[in-house]
Amino acid sequence: MAESKKMFGYLRVPERTSKPRVNGFTMVEGDLHLAVVGMNWLEDFVAWGGNCVDYFKVGYTLMFQPRELVMEKLSLLKQHRIEPYPQGNCAEGAIRQGCLDPFLDELQELGITILEVSSTHLAMDIGQKANVIENAKRRGFTVFAEIGKKYIGDPDGPKTHMRASQVIREMKDCLEAGAFKVIYEYTEVVSLLKQDGGLEGLLETAGAIGADNIMFELPTSIVGTWKEVARYAALYIEHFGPNVNLGDLDPSHLLTIESMRLGLTNRAIGKVPVP
Repeated sequence: MAESKKMFGYLRVPERTSKPRVNGFTMVEGDLHLAVVGMNWLEDFVAWGGNCVDYFKVGYTLMFQPRELVMEKLSLLKQHRIEPYPQGNCAEGAIRQGCLDPFLDELQELGITILEVSSTHLAMDIGQKANVIENAKRRGFTVFAEIGKKYIGDPDGPKTHMRASQVIREMKDCLEAGAFKVIYEYTEVVSLLKQDGGLEGLLETAGAIGADNIMFELPTSIVGTWKEVARYAALYIEHFGPNVNLGDLDPSHLLTIESMRLGLTNRAIGKVPVP
């Protein structure tokens, strides 16, 4: 079958990476904050957005679904070169309860080869985190390591953000331990940007680590509104380019943010160089 003509193909846009990507990827919060998606929803999603998404976040909701349905959904994602991506809280819960190895065993039984290692809730030092990363990589997992704490400033949360120097040091340690990419926790970035010179701290971190090695989160469940999601997406795209790595997107925002990457939205026009 001949390839269909691309609509609006005459528009000049920056070059985007293509699958399998090593940078410029997009991760969506899929079977997580949407309630539980079914096969019809998932088939629609991969039909209209599959080419633009690389990772699809899943979580504890898998526990409550028939195993046959879970396997069917995971298989469909993989057919479209979309990797199931377990949320970091899953591994943190397994570590807290002392059952990380059985958790990794089951992920492999499900055909899931991605692992997020985070310490957003656990009191886990960098040495312990590096050990988890090294162990998972030895077992064949591609590891994303999240840096930072959630809910900074909340009564039960951390009171201050990590300084850029702390973030850089921990990111380097995680990459040296074998992490594929590091994730900059959204609430850490927000707290940093609220400080004097916060943008310089963000740029310093990206310069020291390499923006290609970082995934920046845009979680609607925490950000709260599309307006805020769009503001941070535009900031990342403006400073780190159309192939910046973005994670935790609401699936309904996927194509709008892809348009933003190409400089085609009101927040991106004139800020993204086109050929």
